[in-house]
Amino acid sequence: MSILQSWTGDNRSATIRWLWLLLAVAALVLYPTLKEDVAARAFDSGTVHIFRGLVFSQAISDGVLFPRWTQFLHLGLGSPLFTFLTPLSYYGMDFFARLGIPHPIGWRLLAAGALLLGFLGTYLLVYTLTRVKWASLLGGAAFLFAPYVLRNMLGRGTPEAFSMVLYPWVIWSLVWLAQRPSGLRLILASLLWAACIAGHVLAPLMLAPFAAVVALALAWRYRTVTPLVALVAGGLLMAPVWAPMVSEQAYVHVERDFSEAYANPVVNPIPLDRLLAAPVVYDTQRDNNQIGDQVGLLQLLLLVLAIPGTVVAWRAGRKDLAAALIIAVVVALFLFWLLTAASNPLWDLLAGALRRLQYRFRLMGVLALAMAVAAGILVALLPKRWQAPAALALSALLILVALPSLYVGLQHLYATFGTRPTLADARAAEIQSGGTAFTQYNEFEPLWREAPMGDALVAEIGPDFDPSVAPLVEPSSALAVVSSQVASSRWDLQLQATAPTTATLHMLYYPRWRATLDGNPAALQPQPVTGYVQAAIPPGDHSLTLRYGRTAVETIAIAISLLTGIALVAIGVRDLLKRRRGARVPAPVVAPPETAPSWWLLAGFTLLIAFKWFYVDTSTTWLRCVSTPERVCGADSTTDVAFAGGPRLRGYAVPSQTVKPGEDFRVALYWQADEKPADNLYGFVHIRNSQPDLPVNPRSGSEIWAQQDNFTPGNLSTTDYVPGKLYRDEYRVPIPEDIPPGDYYLEVGWLNPATGEQLEPLPESVTPPLDILWRSILLPSVTVE
Repeated sequence: MSILQSWTGDNRSATIRWLWLLLAVAALVLYPTLKEDVAARAFDSGTVHIFRGLVFSQAISDGVLFPRWTQFLHLGLGSPLFTFLTPLSYYGMDFFARLGIPHPIGWRLLAAGALLLGFLGTYLLVYTLTRVKWASLLGGAAFLFAPYVLRNMLGRGTPEAFSMVLYPWVIWSLVWLAQRPSGLRLILASLLWAACIAGHVLAPLMLAPFAAVVALALAWRYRTVTPLVALVAGGLLMAPVWAPMVSEQAYVHVERDFSEAYANPVVNPIPLDRLLAAPVVYDTQRDNNQIGDQVGLLQLLLLVLAIPGTVVAWRAGRKDLAAALIIAVVVALFLFWLLTAASNPLWDLLAGALRRLQYRFRLMGVLALAMAVAAGILVALLPKRWQAPAALALSALLILVALPSLYVGLQHLYATFGTRPTLADARAAEIQSGGTAFTQYNEFEPLWREAPMGDALVAEIGPDFDPSVAPLVEPSSALAVVSSQVASSRWDLQLQATAPTTATLHMLYYPRWRATLDGNPAALQPQPVTGYVQAAIPPGDHSLTLRYGRTAVETIAIAISLLTGIALVAIGVRDLLKRRRGARVPAPVVAPPETAPSWWLLAGFTLLIAFKWFYVDTSTTWLRCVSTPERVCGADSTTDVAFAGGPRLRGYAVPSQTVKPGEDFRVALYWQADEKPADNLYGFVHIRNSQPDLPVNPRSGSEIWAQQDNFTPGNLSTTDYVPGKLYRDEYRVPIPEDIPPGDYYLEVGWLNPATGEQLEPLPESVTPPLDILWRSILLPSVTVE
């Protein structure tokens, strides 16, 4: 309690009340995070990260403290996956697993802890800037309840979120260090930036340029380079993580990561209507509820108000606040611009570097922090008597807007691994995903493998393949295995050869592997096409050992990291010695007394939270929408059009029936499956001629002028549709510039790619204003102006 009191200047009672309020606000997010199976209901964690965590823990159990290669993946042939991933979240799951807590529950605990960390970090950052606790409360709430923060943790379930929640801590540590440079503060700032880097591959790159701008501004304001030193030191501490990633990309198919058009941020700006969308309300009948690419209307409004707020702060002589507000506003506006199509020329200019971000929405984490800081400083600029009411009112609005998106149980269930998934579950999931080592594009498959990692390989080696049992590929009579031991970074084989032969191992070749034959170095080479490791074996009894080695780059990176750590420790020790010798340490800045939350406020707020958890959530559908046969939530028109062998069209929404050439025509379809389709179906929307005398599309010679096919309608394969649930399927059809004005059919339907045939709509289910055109449904016509 004394540390908190020294930071806040409060007495014990006031400190308890502030802690109560902060924890109560955070609890609204922490409770559903801990209660629901967020590991299975978030896409990335349910399909990838829990299984990666299991394999990571297995590698550690094999005696590898920092796994880079795992023999388990690629169906047992081995993968360098963890060379290209940051390890923080996997170490977190492994830590809980060592305590007997299964990986999915460990993920929940990590997610809840990370959200709390992000909230408190933003609170602390705003407090360090303003010395106003009410302003800090609003800043923390604005970050915690930002749509992207909630989506990243609860909807995507990605390690990016664990790095993102450290953004406010990194910026706070730079400010804290600049205000009173010391060795211990330098160590803390360096470690926080290092942890941010260890959380995700790309998330730190989103923050890095803006953290550098902040560090430069602090260097100018406080005449110290220590914030810049902290950023450099933190990066060097993590050199063993990022240096091998950079140097070993030439060994894998990393180019696949950027091959898909939808993963190229240069050509995929986020439409304004998505960024500025109204707060989402989940539908109890929908299975693909999600937040989407929102920046938060209230957060954006506060950012707009912060623009004149910079002038107010400057004129009031509060230049430090004005400077902080200017940086937050400029960063936020710049990032918002980068998200939109207006910034396309810059993306085109820097396409080579920027396309590696994959998705523009990754910028939203820094944007959320900048908007939160701006919101907090705005409250700090108000007269003191208005600070508490304004902070409470705005925080309450932020919470109310976000509450409908906290019903995690209404999201799709991506995994059914239960509480205690096993390595057998991981193998089954990898087989289902095509043997891609839990990557989206198999981008970390060793370069020498040319044969596909799919069903044919599973049929060849079997779904339960274990290289310890069958280490050799097609063993011959000239070579026999006496014994074999295979683990994540080592192979030990005892062989008997009756003639000179080549041993082909069930392991993918990778340059890090080093071999010895009877204690002498042995050459390894990849088998063409398969990429299997091969070694020449002379006649006789032999001991063949393989070890996953260390590259020169990694060795240098480890040395740099160790030297950086030693230097930081030396600086910290010198700082402690100075203090023991009685060197003068500036007294901490103590904020002026501030009215703490009243006991009545805290009791009332706590009762409201309990009322929501134990009555609203369990006994009502408040804060949620409920679709019925007569009304589908979100649809302009409710229908019930049946398709033979496919989901029903239960509704549609068309924001505008008119469109101009060069614009996108928007339509949302609502599907409902009576049973799971046997094949994965593609949805389509066509804009086609409604009159026979209209000109055809000169590019295709077809009556179809514009179209869009959704291979995963509603962001899911139709084979994953849950019978009885609704799925919102959004389309944005680009209208060509040369389309003639007039009325056009709006045609929707299903295509079975396995047969190449469209599904038949059942005529008796089609009623006006809908109609049938061959094997598709016509919605009300589109007018091109």
